[in-house]
Amino acid sequence: MKKFARREVLHVAAMLSVLVVGVRCAGELEEPEGGHLSLDSALLVAERRGLQLCVELAPSLEGRSQELLETLKSDVAALETSHPLWEKAGYARAPVRIQRGCPGAALPAGKLESKGAMAGPGVRERPSPFRTFVYVLDDTQAQQVLGDEKAIRARAELMKVEDHVMAEVSTALVIRASALGTPDFQETWLPTGLGLRPLREPAPIPQADSMPKFSEGSGVSQ
Repeated sequence: MKKFARREVLHVAAMLSVLVVGVRCAGELEEPEGGHLSLDSALLVAERRGLQLCVELAPSLEGRSQELLETLKSDVAALETSHPLWEKAGYARAPVRIQRGCPGAALPAGKLESKGAMAGPGVRERPSPFRTFVYVLDDTQAQQVLGDEKAIRARAELMKVEDHVMAEVSTALVIRASALGTPDFQETWLPTGLGLRPLREPAPIPQADSMPKFSEGSGVSQ
């Protein structure tokens, strides 16, 4: 397969028709962890045979776990049918797997910034099979971690590729439970968390004017 340019790797497609929701269980993964960066696909790690996501839920959401996992599965399926670069991303190599339980770290607890955030195992010599870590928060936790943001994309796993050079090989999505199933999540946040170009860019945040506006020659503020 022809190697992607770095820009393409960040903007390639997502979603498979067959989704498997697993449960946390030692030794259940069907592929070994690996540690070789690959730009042949958006999977980013040569040993990853297909797209896998892991999910961590806030304890208060345990009673809704099946509902939330099914909603995420539907979101992934919707993206599969709508994103034009799914196959080129390498995500059509095998059925998508969605597993309950993420390795290496608990739910984020402190305030995350929208740029440069880290949520997940961090630097690892041998990255996990998971391309994307999904952390689902209840309203109380979301207020503490996200503030006014609907969701935040963060770095989950970094791998050393040479001296003083780290590559992000797994992405984290930290989201409110209420975001699952929404067009915003399906078209913007989910593709972003999979390293793909959003189907819809988020609306810009209005900026307050520091000076009043005037129409030419009128002397009347608009």
